[in-house]
Amino acid sequence: MITFPGPVSALVSLPVPADREGIARILDLERVARDALPGVRATIPAFNRLLVEGSPSTWDPEEVEARLSAVAKECLAMAPEVEAGDTVSLPVCYDPELAPDLEDVAAGAGLSAAEVARLHSGARYTVLATGFAPGFAYLGDVDARIAMPRLRTPRRRVEAGTVGIADRRTGIYPTAGPGGWRIVGRVPPAFLADPTERISRFRAGGAVEFRAIGRDAYEAHSG
Repeated sequence: MITFPGPVSALVSLPVPADREGIARILDLERVARDALPGVRATIPAFNRLLVEGSPSTWDPEEVEARLSAVAKECLAMAPEVEAGDTVSLPVCYDPELAPDLEDVAAGAGLSAAEVARLHSGARYTVLATGFAPGFAYLGDVDARIAMPRLRTPRRRVEAGTVGIADRRTGIYPTAGPGGWRIVGRVPPAFLADPTERISRFRAGGAVEFRAIGRDAYEAHSG
């Protein structure tokens, strides 16, 4: 489906899941669309959607729709191309004092807090989208056993580095602020201190891994 949210922008939605397959296909679509459309100024991939921003001098809605429809069909017909890139590896402390929802997640899953930490840190996640706050990445997919819905009432403040779970996604709050995801750990603030690096390290389709650390190691990195 193609919609036009602005005078020189088009939003393409593919009929695929909003998971790592979805973002892989969207990245394929992004590469092809840049070659197929004249005057593309920016593209923003997210989940199973691609926003295309064009130039007023070359933007013809009918032509854009026709070309995007063609490249969308082309991308859906072929196997998604998964690029092997660098993996962002971040330390996470799963100490219950830093993770107020860890025990609730464990109880809901019928597991121990240590097992939740093992499952969460044992996966390799894909950046499905970025947004909400500069440097925030939506990562998937969380092991189904520890997937939990958002809190009904968001907290007014979560600390920078907070690691949360919302359904089958996980993410790191880059700065302090309100948040409704289930808090299961925290990344030492030093790893998020540089705002430019914080934004540039997470790219749609990229890989992220967490490695569990103890409280002493967390404090050493935070000092």
